[in-house]
Amino acid sequence: MVEAIEEAGGVKSLYSYFYLSEGNIEFLEQAAKTQSRIFIDSGGFSAYSRDAKIDIDEYCDWLLKHESEIDVYAVLDKIGDPKGTMKNQRHMESRGLKPLPAFHYGSDLQFLKEMASEYDYIALGGLVPLARQKAKLKRWLDKCFNVIRTDAKVHGFGMTGVEILKRYPFYSVDSTSWLGGSIRSEVYRFEAGEMKVRSTKDREKADHESIHLADDNDKRWFDRVVNNCREWMKFEDYVTRLWEKRGISFDE
Repeated sequence: MVEAIEEAGGVKSLYSYFYLSEGNIEFLEQAAKTQSRIFIDSGGFSAYSRDAKIDIDEYCDWLLKHESEIDVYAVLDKIGDPKGTMKNQRHMESRGLKPLPAFHYGSDLQFLKEMASEYDYIALGGLVPLARQKAKLKRWLDKCFNVIRTDAKVHGFGMTGVEILKRYPFYSVDSTSWLGGSIRSEVYRFEAGEMKVRSTKDREKADHESIHLADDNDKRWFDRVVNNCREWMKFEDYVTRLWEKRGISFDE
């Protein structure tokens, strides 16, 4: 997908150590040639979901080896264990690294308060399962941003919902929605402040643009991904300007 990001003019991307460490390092090396900001997630949640383990020192060694190619990297989080996650934070710092600390849904907000007072950039995680429970998600994020206020910039793992990003001033976010062009034959359009999506599998509703008529085995999936990447970047620009109008802006 690095080629698609490059074709779309993208310069920011997030990759998971959990997957890159399995022999896919060429993605990182290729991305570093054309992208100015690369974010590495430890993949702690992916490992947890698969009952796998990530060795923290192997993660540290990998980051130190590739630090010239990486802009931001997250702590190796321990799902459901804020003390364990902070222990990993301190261990990685003792190795000379500066990982982005992470705070997960359901943890004691005191941890978040302490984190926001110590670090100028933090991450909120464990939110993806709440994507379809908007009221619950908003209640939690209300609490989090009331604690953080303007003390730190915030990254939202798996948070690219239009409604959520209009409501909360995230500094950065990520999700795999834009990959729907290759996974689910989806085509996105950002119009009038809203993200619209249609599936090319529904031929009766598709128009006659080539990207809407691609067969699953056709290389036109690449065109869909490039299109989607561009549309999500339009949304990025829109929401950035929205918060600037509200008096909130961030330096790169």
